[in-house]
Amino acid sequence: MNRRGFVGSLIGGSVLLASGAALSRSYTGGIDYRQLIPRVDPGLPAGRIQVVEVFWYGCPHCYTFEPLVNEWSRNLPEHVEFSHMPATFNDLWALHARVYYAAVELGVLEDVHQPFFDAIHAQGRNMRSESAILRFIDQRGLDADAFRDAMRSQTVSEAISEAGLLVQAFQVEGVPSMVVDGRAMVSAGMAGGHEGMLRVVDHLIKEYS
Repeated sequence: MNRRGFVGSLIGGSVLLASGAALSRSYTGGIDYRQLIPRVDPGLPAGRIQVVEVFWYGCPHCYTFEPLVNEWSRNLPEHVEFSHMPATFNDLWALHARVYYAAVELGVLEDVHQPFFDAIHAQGRNMRSESAILRFIDQRGLDADAFRDAMRSQTVSEAISEAGLLVQAFQVEGVPSMVVDGRAMVSAGMAGGHEGMLRVVDHLIKEYS
C-alpha cells in the first residue's frame, strides 16, 4: 500500500510460485531491485548483513506477507540480522509505529505484533486512535498505562523520527518493502510478488556476503 492513499495497490495480492527457471535466474539492479546510492550504512561489524522489512500494520499486503517473511527469516544464515521497521508516511502510520516501538521498549513485541495485525485484518477492529489501541493492549492482559506512557515517551518519539529518515534514505515508497545491507531496496512490484521479493533478497544476501 503506498503513501498516496488507502485505495488501490502498489504491489497486488498475487504470489508467484517458484519454478526452476525463476530460482536459477539472475537479478538486475533497476529492474528486480533498486540500488541505493549512496549506501545507507547499517553500522554492523564487518561480515554482518542487515535485512529490514518496512511495513505498516494497516496494510493488507503486509499482513499477507508476514507469515511468509517470518518462515523465511527462521532459515537465515547466522551472519544475517533481520528486523522489522514501521513506515511513518502519515499520522495514522506513525501512530501504529508507536505501537511497534512501545512494544519493543517494554519487551512485549511477541505479545503485540501479530495480534495487532490480526485485530485489524482478521477481526476488523478500528485501531485509528490511542484509546482503541490501549483497549486492545488491556484485553491482551498487558499494562495499558505503561503502554500509553511508552507510546508517548521520548525514546519512542526518537525512534519514529529515525524511522522516517531511514524510509527516505531507503527510497521506500510502498509497503511491504525489504532493504538489504543498506545497498538495495526490494518491492513486490519490482520482484513479481511476495515470494519473488524473498528470492531477490536471498540473491542479494549471497552477493553482499
